[in-house]
Amino acid sequence: MSNASAFLARSGRTLAPLAGLIVVLVAAAITTPGSFTVDVLRLVLFQIGLIGVTAIGQTLVLLVGGIDLSIGAVMTLATVIVATTTNGDDSALLVAVVLAVLAGLAVGAANSALVQLRSVPPFVATFATFVLVQGIIVAWTRGAPSGAIPDAMRWLGIGRLFDFIPVPAVVFAVLAVVVGLVLVRTTLGRRVYATGANPRAARLSGVPTGWIVTGAYLASALTAVLAGLINAGYIGYVDAGLSRSLDLNSIAAAVIGGVALTGGKGRIGQTVVGVVLLAVLLTWLVQLGAGAGAQLIVSGIVILGAVWLQSGRFTLSTIRHLTRRTTTAERG
Repeated sequence: MSNASAFLARSGRTLAPLAGLIVVLVAAAITTPGSFTVDVLRLVLFQIGLIGVTAIGQTLVLLVGGIDLSIGAVMTLATVIVATTTNGDDSALLVAVVLAVLAGLAVGAANSALVQLRSVPPFVATFATFVLVQGIIVAWTRGAPSGAIPDAMRWLGIGRLFDFIPVPAVVFAVLAVVVGLVLVRTTLGRRVYATGANPRAARLSGVPTGWIVTGAYLASALTAVLAGLINAGYIGYVDAGLSRSLDLNSIAAAVIGGVALTGGKGRIGQTVVGVVLLAVLLTWLVQLGAGAGAQLIVSGIVILGAVWLQSGRFTLSTIRHLTRRTTTAERG
């Protein structure tokens, strides 16, 4: 691919999410003028925070060439552990959070072990742990809301900075800056990209690819635990069904932003753009009165569109190849 073609491809992948965001904002302004009230903007910021925290972990896994479908289950498991262990008692919150973190790490370690030790495809491995954890949750709670969330944790979900910015959005912003700097400015970040782009070459160069992949799955599990605590602090109770869509949303946000499903390509800044676009889109759908099914359909369509844009490299290469063939035929 020539430099010009590569530049056009990169520009298209970068500008497409921004163009999509502008289109959604214009559509929201026309169809639901109430979308720009203070309360709706706070809801958008909360959605950005909740989806964004999970998308950061998902981005790390995607960068090393994997995918994590167990995020929603880990979120729910964390909230169930906190609710049932504390039963609303603030004094037991620290112990409950430690238990939730350990449970999340166990799921992340299981995902990594399945992928690396047994060579199970990441999609299958993480879906299996998703089903296993969901089964444990249903058996534990019998499928009904149980326990109570301590008041001391509510600030994480409903707290506001300067009486406007939801705490989850602040948490996401801090996390995005830290992870973004690590990926761009440190040796660890370069090793993450090397592992995802070409695992064999990275291994031959001395990169501990196994530990890098394990770290990505553990980080994804920890962000899922954090998102579960945020969600529990926001709604104030436990419902096993409320976090399931976060798997799809975290993937959608990263892919919409331009993070490659094939690994080794993508920036946290792109994920942030994807998160904002998805949060605005989902909130707009809520304002339109769309149900959960319609939201999933739209999320699926957006992911397909993002993947199609990511295949632009193939399209440009194909066009160049066809051009060469045409030129050769004309000369012949």
